[in-house]
Amino acid sequence: MSIETTAGPRWPLHSAPPPGVLWPAALQHVGLGSVTLVFPLLVADTAGVDGATVSGYLSLAMLALGIATLLQAWGRHGIGSGYLLPAVFTAIYLPPSFIAAQQGGIAAVSALTMVAGATQILLSFAVRRLRPWLPTELVGLVVLMIGIGLGLLALRLMLGFGPGLDRGTDDRPATAVALAVIIGLSVWGGPRLRPVAVLAGLVLGFCLHAGRVMLAGGTLLPVPVAWQLPAWPLAVPSLEWALVPGFAIGALACLVRVCGDVVACQRANDPAWRRPDFGPMRAGALADGIGTFIAGGLGLPGTNSYTASVGLSIATGVAARRVALAVGALWIGLALVPGSAAVVLAVPHGVLGAALFFAAAFIVATGMGIVTQRLMDARRTLVVGAALVIGLSYDAAPQIFSSMPAGLRLLVSSSLVLAMVAALLLVAAFRIGTARQRRLSWQPADGAEALQAFARQSGAEWGARAEVVARLEAALEEVAAALPGVLAPRGTLELSARFDEFNLDAVLRWPGEPLLPADGTPPSLEAAEDAALAARLAAMLLRRSADRVAEIVLPDGRHELRLHYDH
Repeated sequence: MSIETTAGPRWPLHSAPPPGVLWPAALQHVGLGSVTLVFPLLVADTAGVDGATVSGYLSLAMLALGIATLLQAWGRHGIGSGYLLPAVFTAIYLPPSFIAAQQGGIAAVSALTMVAGATQILLSFAVRRLRPWLPTELVGLVVLMIGIGLGLLALRLMLGFGPGLDRGTDDRPATAVALAVIIGLSVWGGPRLRPVAVLAGLVLGFCLHAGRVMLAGGTLLPVPVAWQLPAWPLAVPSLEWALVPGFAIGALACLVRVCGDVVACQRANDPAWRRPDFGPMRAGALADGIGTFIAGGLGLPGTNSYTASVGLSIATGVAARRVALAVGALWIGLALVPGSAAVVLAVPHGVLGAALFFAAAFIVATGMGIVTQRLMDARRTLVVGAALVIGLSYDAAPQIFSSMPAGLRLLVSSSLVLAMVAALLLVAAFRIGTARQRRLSWQPADGAEALQAFARQSGAEWGARAEVVARLEAALEEVAAALPGVLAPRGTLELSARFDEFNLDAVLRWPGEPLLPADGTPPSLEAAEDAALAARLAAMLLRRSADRVAEIVLPDGRHELRLHYDH
């Protein structure tokens, strides 16, 4: 089934794209993710892996990506988010992996990556308990930082300053062609060409590069071709205890990143998205940890979900889960085809950077959208703004961190990790003294604006989601219209509101008559001519403005109305 709307993807999560859409989309994600194969390649170089083993090592890397992607797409029995969220190798683990490779070779990288995977698996079961410390704006900040980081990496790749470019796979004319094709087809290509814009750019860029290399008599493949299946194990894991803290911090960063990616997927697949669903977040974090553990068992650095793929699915409108299954199958198939690792790495880094740059633009916009879901008071504004500036300083002013002790630099290994640590510390500090409950006394002469201002001020102080606060404002407006008909003479409404990150509850108490009919049905139009009954008719709208509504009689004879909103 194909669904094409302006508010959601053309091929949503549970759709079944035809083969002409499915496999090109899967190839685009594989091509986009292949740039991260540079990370295990650099780790292998640092560990002194000989050239004859490099191709087999990269084949194991592709096998790990295939398994991790399938785990993430599984979405059953509490394992995997069930979204189109392929796995890739992450730069988060790169700095500590370099040190591990220098000190203990592939054996140390293997053991420490398994420790990181086990750490993330344990943390995944505490995702819901960590919710107060991982508010929506922090998740949005992580997505935003990932988008900025990927965009900067894409620029470095396109301009020839990316990692691993000494292997001779840089080609700026091919990069320009790839970027022009991707942007041209995505903007002006129409509904049939937009889903394959990235694939077309990658193919045309690679073909131009291959033609230029052949005419110049150069070598197209950057690594030796080994025509045999990969050997395993490459080494017996050996743990370097001093490096465990750096990998543990990396596991926490990967946990936050995959949670942010799952939220971005939820928002992209649901035009009426209101709040994060923590079930898929926990399942996605668990699958991500298992994937990293398996990668460690194969002797590789850690994996993580790929935010660029989220941006790609938003840009192309193809978000079907079946694409993720096809991506996993393609990676495993490539791992078992001799020589495929060399072919994948033959794609110019600049061409891959063009695709990454395209996806990064959509990730940045998604992160900004998640952040603005909350009403930003001074505390939350400082969390987002200060952490963003601190994170960006890692790349913009590296001299600030060069004088740090080596052990501390391992804990702050990238702009993303630095921004995340700064945000977590600020969230913890700003929770001190935060008011979680507010009260107001109201009389009909005060008007509806007093109640609505109370809701707005409370929401801003707590950083509640704007959509939830708007619903509470609408409910209190109905209360202001309905209560004069049932309130006792000279009576006063006592209003209290409470917020705890999970729930927003408003409690109203007044003397007089009940506001809602006992049977929950609205009065007839004839009966509504009476002022009190007309007030009750207006009050019935409260049931639509809150997730749960309940009215009881208190022991002192007053009536109590409870409005509950899931947050």
